[in-house]
Amino acid sequence: MTISGNPQEAGYLRAISRQLLLGLDFLHQSGIVHCDLQPANILFSVAGTMDMEALLQPPEFSSVKWREGMSEDNSAPKYLMPTQRRRGQLSKAHFSTLEVRIGDLGGAQYVQHWDQKPITPLGLRAPELMQRHTDGIAVDIAIDIWTLGCLACYETPPRGNSDFRSNSSAKIFELATNEPLFPLDTFGLTREEIDNDHSSFIEQRLGSNNQKNGDFKLYLRDRLPEKFGAENIETLTSFLSLMLQKDPRDRLQAEKLLRSPFLTDGYSH
Repeated sequence: MTISGNPQEAGYLRAISRQLLLGLDFLHQSGIVHCDLQPANILFSVAGTMDMEALLQPPEFSSVKWREGMSEDNSAPKYLMPTQRRRGQLSKAHFSTLEVRIGDLGGAQYVQHWDQKPITPLGLRAPELMQRHTDGIAVDIAIDIWTLGCLACYETPPRGNSDFRSNSSAKIFELATNEPLFPLDTFGLTREEIDNDHSSFIEQRLGSNNQKNGDFKLYLRDRLPEKFGAENIETLTSFLSLMLQKDPRDRLQAEKLLRSPFLTDGYSH
């Protein structure tokens, strides 16, 4: 599946990834696993914006109308209000001015008190969350690290007709490589079939025990713009590989990932 979008420069990915890792490090140091890290739960704003109302459109209330033949009840709201955020308002903002926050902790869990199955979106699940890979491996903060590795291929702000109204991650974020890392087709498939397809994609992209680092680098190079730069592709490949380790025990924690060359090269405090 290919999504229409604009691949981003290294500086953008570096800035956004760093802020997301700072947020994850805070959560993980507090013993909290987010479990539902996805584009819809990542919030963008522009630093220094004081007049927030100037960024919003006037509210529009739309009354809900029942279809002919349907009995009215209390199962639906009486009114709906679309987003007040203007389309493409972040398009012209430089990445250095963007502030990123991780939201929606409704699915979060404490590391030592797992009481429910993580609700991570299917295409962003770590291997240990799939039914065929759960034996003998504890679920912990490493699932957030894997998800961030996947999201690094999604990290761009809305452009053109994209906005924050859709629940589809592909519509909320354009893809850095212009396509999802693991493009799952879930319609009409059982969970076992989805897991098998997911595992096949992971093997195809990353290889057995992540030994195909060179192939992964070629995969990225073929999908990133020329201006991304050969050195940045090298360090980005290494950065993503540190997060996309199939064994969760091999994934670096957020604190150490913040010191990876891709994030530190060219970064000024």
